[in-house]
Amino acid sequence: MTRIKSGIDLYKAASSIEKKKPKEAAEPSPAKKANSEGFLKLTGGEGSKPGKAARLLLLLGKDEAAEVMGHLSTQEAEEVARHIASTQRVDMAEAREILNEFGDRFADIEIHRARGGVDAARGILKAAFGAEKAEAIIAKAIPEAVPKPFAFLNDLEFTQLAGLLRKETPMTLSMVMGYIEPAVASRLLESLPDEQKSSVILRMARSDSISRDVLATVETTLQDKIRLLGKENGEELDGRSALADILRYMDISDERRLLEELEETDPSLAEQVKQKLYTMDTIFHLRDQDLQEALRSMNEKDIALLLKGQTPDISERINTSLSSRRRLMVADEGDLIGPVRRSDVDAAVKEFLEKLRAGEEAGTYVIIREEADLID
Repeated sequence: MTRIKSGIDLYKAASSIEKKKPKEAAEPSPAKKANSEGFLKLTGGEGSKPGKAARLLLLLGKDEAAEVMGHLSTQEAEEVARHIASTQRVDMAEAREILNEFGDRFADIEIHRARGGVDAARGILKAAFGAEKAEAIIAKAIPEAVPKPFAFLNDLEFTQLAGLLRKETPMTLSMVMGYIEPAVASRLLESLPDEQKSSVILRMARSDSISRDVLATVETTLQDKIRLLGKENGEELDGRSALADILRYMDISDERRLLEELEETDPSLAEQVKQKLYTMDTIFHLRDQDLQEALRSMNEKDIALLLKGQTPDISERINTSLSSRRRLMVADEGDLIGPVRRSDVDAAVKEFLEKLRAGEEAGTYVIIREEADLID
């Protein structure tokens, strides 16, 4: 029996609709009784049936889990997906306990750890139903996992947001203000001319519902405008990068003094320069013992996330700073995590670089300056 066959057989053996038996009929055998109980009933017992079903699907793997999920009703799929999303992980002990409940049915499944979460639920649903239906199920079962329309606008500074929306129509403004953070929307409304403000307020009061297609179109248009504005500001961003490059060649005390002066004048600009001053290439200028110490304070999952999407040189530098045992554990975590969002990797990188920056400022870590690299 192959691994894929076992999952499909599970559904065939367990997902038929329970039928009423005639009074005169003999008591069915345990196997036939299991055939009529249904997938969620089969994985039930005393605990949460959908919860156990969710863990079992995670142990089967995405492809085989999708085969089973595809035969569930929409309501059942929503319930199981909700439990998959809320399951952080299935450890070895729990995996063994779950699989042992089914005897020989899953004898060919290797006992292993599995990770749940929203991404795992989304992956199984997409493989089972396709992207569109999967997102519809996610939206209903796990509404908190679906970003609200125009959520990306909340990350902009107010001056950027006001500049972006300055020439938009009252219809677009009323639409956007209905979804962004109320405090930001209030400030934006106050900044509008009186005539435009009145028109926006009236439209918001009269609005009832907006089609998803219209929301998606307006979102795409604003995102395109943000990209164009970014290109127009390209020289300013290059200037910050150039300043960061210059600071790398300076003594640490001079660097700090100049950044402190810049911070007094423009704290936001100083922070952006600091972020450009510390990049993942910084690890090549970090002493071996300091990099090892920085990694020692991180867990294996965080290191695995940090390694996602890095260049081979950076990955090698980090891996060679780990013990052979931790290197295997990090690789295992990387396999469990699977594909991740770029935003999650960016957050992990930012946290790691802030650790290095704080360590250098405190004197805990020594980052060899560019000028030191040039000494024979």
